[in-house]
Amino acid sequence: MAEELLSRIENFYASPLKNVEKRKILYLFDPEEAYADTIKMWAEETDAVELLTVTTHNFFQTNYLIEKELKDTHLFLYFSMERPRMEDNPLLDVLLYSEELKVDALSQLYLTLGIDPDNEEVTAIIKEYPVFFRAKNRISQFKRLYNESPYHSPEVVDYAVFAALTKAPAATWMAVLIELFEEAASKENSKWDQLVKFGDEKRFWTIIDQLLGYNKDTSMNGNLSVNELMHQVFLTYLGTELGQSMPKELNPNMLEKSNPIVIFINQWMNTKNKDSAFYFVSTVVESAWDFDNLLHDLPSETLAECETFKWFDHELIDRFVQSIQMHVSDSDRLLPLLAKRRNTIWFDHFQNSYIFLKWAIQLNHYSELFEADWQSMAESRKLWQYYSDQGYHVDTAYRKMTEYYDDLESDQKETVRPVKDQMERLYVNQYLNDFTKKWDLYFKNTHTFDSNKLQANFFVNEVKPYLAHDRRIVVIISDGLRYEAGKELYQELTKEKRFNGEIDWLQTELPSITSVGMASLLPYHSLEFQTDGTVLVDEMKTIGLANREAILKKNGHPEALALKATDIDQMTMDQLREKMAGKKLVYVYHNKVDAIGDHLPTENDVFKATRDSIRELNQLMHRLTNEVSVGSFLVTADHGYLYTRSAISSSDKVSVNTNLDAWVKNKRFILSEKEEDHYSGLSFTLSERLDSNGYITVPRGMNRFALKGGGYQYSHGGHLPQEMMVPLLRIKTDRSRNEIPEVDVSLISQTRTITNNIVWLSFLQTEPVSEQKKEKRLNLYFEDDKSRKISNELTLIADRENKASDERVYTEKFVLLNESYSSLDTHYFVMENANDPEDIIKERFKLDLI
Repeated sequence: MAEELLSRIENFYASPLKNVEKRKILYLFDPEEAYADTIKMWAEETDAVELLTVTTHNFFQTNYLIEKELKDTHLFLYFSMERPRMEDNPLLDVLLYSEELKVDALSQLYLTLGIDPDNEEVTAIIKEYPVFFRAKNRISQFKRLYNESPYHSPEVVDYAVFAALTKAPAATWMAVLIELFEEAASKENSKWDQLVKFGDEKRFWTIIDQLLGYNKDTSMNGNLSVNELMHQVFLTYLGTELGQSMPKELNPNMLEKSNPIVIFINQWMNTKNKDSAFYFVSTVVESAWDFDNLLHDLPSETLAECETFKWFDHELIDRFVQSIQMHVSDSDRLLPLLAKRRNTIWFDHFQNSYIFLKWAIQLNHYSELFEADWQSMAESRKLWQYYSDQGYHVDTAYRKMTEYYDDLESDQKETVRPVKDQMERLYVNQYLNDFTKKWDLYFKNTHTFDSNKLQANFFVNEVKPYLAHDRRIVVIISDGLRYEAGKELYQELTKEKRFNGEIDWLQTELPSITSVGMASLLPYHSLEFQTDGTVLVDEMKTIGLANREAILKKNGHPEALALKATDIDQMTMDQLREKMAGKKLVYVYHNKVDAIGDHLPTENDVFKATRDSIRELNQLMHRLTNEVSVGSFLVTADHGYLYTRSAISSSDKVSVNTNLDAWVKNKRFILSEKEEDHYSGLSFTLSERLDSNGYITVPRGMNRFALKGGGYQYSHGGHLPQEMMVPLLRIKTDRSRNEIPEVDVSLISQTRTITNNIVWLSFLQTEPVSEQKKEKRLNLYFEDDKSRKISNELTLIADRENKASDERVYTEKFVLLNESYSSLDTHYFVMENANDPEDIIKERFKLDLI
């Protein structure tokens, strides 16, 4: 208390003189002399103020000092007596032009709270809560909440009282309602009981009526309750979303003052530590209404704009499933509706379902494009090139669709299963079946599509130039990373800082298996295929890290190194630097896809393994760049793979003569000394690069040979592009290269004066999203000069690829709080980059609301 008293004294004397003042005089009546020592010690430490102690015996002497001797001196008059009657006070004329330091109960409360006792608007509200301010803990909570508020207006006093009683984090009516709604939804009442007992229930409902228009006349049952208010607030917000589509059965629940409700619900949705409360309360309110009957007839375009309840997501997903089943080619209508859900509060709960549906639609879209294009191609070379340029999208879409389906909860899987089954049939029975039949027809005539891009020429064409110029090169070989996954890795790398380069392809040998691919990627003079399926390099074994490092040192560079990616994971930065010091040639072997897919118990996890591989390779390259300063990478694979989630049918399993004399029998190839004239297979001589006179027979199309052991859904070794085409990423590290810039977004609405609480603003995405520009996310809202949000907040995702500028215009609705705004005050429209808190644009607006 002493510190607060002295602080107030010092603030008084530090304040500027008023127009007619020449000095400041402060006086205190303290009959019990409770503050005598405090005042005396303070006076001894200051030279700027003269302390005069007044008693009943020195009135006239004191008056003489004030008016004659100390007329230009700041004075503190300390009365160690009771306050005399006015007519008995010889110093009354002095006191009338001085200021009193009050220390009565209320004055001490104001002093404790840091509130100016002369601020009658605020103190009048404090007096309305005598019971509340009897407890020190409540006083302490109020003081914190009140002082943390950017405003110290009378209504903030009410909010701080209610917030302290309901344990709300801020002195705002919104924070208080969130706490009360969450409690009401839980069918509890302890916070409300505290407000009634120590606050003022009548005053609370008066304020709610002023803010939201909820009173006994607008209440549905004529009685005021938090539970009913909760329902009417949520249904009012729903009404603003549906507009004229709001069912007449729900209209009576709506409150007239919808603008503050829009802002309240919107800001609640955007309060991160309260989103779980919103999910809970919204679900409770939803359960009380039969939206299946009330809203089921509304069009999907209307439902896609709503987010009040998760019912909309369930309904939309059901409709998407039905639409895809009936109009699978309806991507132009469905994809924009799916995109609208990204900004909704419930999106995280249904994200995997929406992304699954997106990739299912994309799978059909790319399949149709592919089929329309390759039907006219008459040679495998063009078909191969088309697959590398565009056709790979089909396999990516199938992988992504299956991957997100696997991530769904069981109930969500059941909902979208019809689409999954439909797209599975499309991919397997239509796309793969038709494409591979045509591939069989033309592959027999052309086996090599570009001799410079043969996997067997990798070291000479790609690695050797680095060594010739004494430059270090790190080669990363990911077992089973097929071409389409390499495309995704490339996109992930090049959208970030530091990495640029290009992606190409390599063609593996037949059979497209690990032993052949790993050997072909090493430096060699000769390759020799063994009858057990292994391959020798210059008569040296190629299986195992030690053997490969020996070949690299002998044929590549004496300072060569071979490492496993998993070993690098275990090394510290110092260990890694020591290991790679002076090494000009480094081969890093990564094995995730093949390790998972090649085993029957885990083959259905191959798409997850592909996703994990992309992430691990990205992290590996970042680490080698940051910790070892690697400047160049070559990333490739030994082979790709063929995978379908549906089980391989009996008709797709080609029987094999059990007495067949073969070196190696595999589900996707048979190696033998003699050519096999198989009724359902294609037979070719082994590549001359493998220094063998044997033959390889592959089953036609996507079929598998019916052999025991292992799984059928994941396979490789055959002649399809999915198996033989592997990625080649040539990646450079450029420390000066900035991250790919985001597109620019401009506010193009001309008006900067707002005359209505509801305003529509238009924005232009100034360029399309491309390889040179990526999407931008902006948080948009209005605020006052104290950074308090005074409108709803929207997220704009500028991600359109349209070349026409008029197709990149966004129009958004903003609702302002129903408050009195002075046209002289400063208000701003804020465009805040969601990914960069320092990238903020503020446009000054004039609010001239009537």
